[in-house]
Amino acid sequence: EKAATNEVIEKLVSALGDDESTVRRSACEALGKMGEKAATNEVIEKLVSALGDQDGWVSESACKALAYMGEKAATNEVIDKLVSLLGDQNASVRWNACKALAYMGEKAATNEVIDKLVSLLGDQDDSVRESACEALGKMGEEAATNEVIEMLVSLLGDNDYNVRYSARDTLDNMGEEAATNEVIEMLVSLLGDQDDSVRESACEALGDMGEKAATNEVIEMLVSALEDEHYSVRESACKAL
Repeated sequence: EKAATNEVIEKLVSALGDDESTVRRSACEALGKMGEKAATNEVIEKLVSALGDQDGWVSESACKALAYMGEKAATNEVIDKLVSLLGDQNASVRWNACKALAYMGEKAATNEVIDKLVSLLGDQDDSVRESACEALGKMGEEAATNEVIEMLVSLLGDNDYNVRYSARDTLDNMGEEAATNEVIEMLVSLLGDQDDSVRESACEALGDMGEKAATNEVIEMLVSALEDEHYSVRESACKAL
């Protein structure tokens, strides 16, 4: 950040238009490292343009740079461009667009953004599903709809550990908003899943919901989980109780 003088920033902005894609990419990365210090209107506009670069590495780096600039970059134009990139064919571009929206948090929490992120919860790429969960978790109460919560609960049974963890963490962030009777019933059913990591996640999610989930049925199931064959499930049941 020490290099974030006006002169340096202007030179890097010029480099965003270089003929060589590796130079454009490096310029994006340098501006990203400067964070909010480099988040001028001109820089943000140029990075938005770079999101449409023909070179996937450049557009990916522009996504990251905007992410590092956080809420300062959360303009309507930037958000619209990121939404369009959520449908990109390149999984790494979709991933970075999710990450950028996550950094922007509640400022990016429009209905369109939330709908697009929900659709990515079913993405074929594990890292995209994970980052979509994370982004929804940063959107606050706006994203805590029944549809989102039910999708997140279903992801507690995902094949990928990082996706399961991200889904549980997002449900945790939503707190009591997520503690509906329907969700609690879904979590209780997951306590009987064949996969021990799914049972573990269900225990943790129920524990995070606090008193709203402390029904007789839940307590009985958690007590039963104390005798689970896997120690990680037993440990999570202890913490939930």
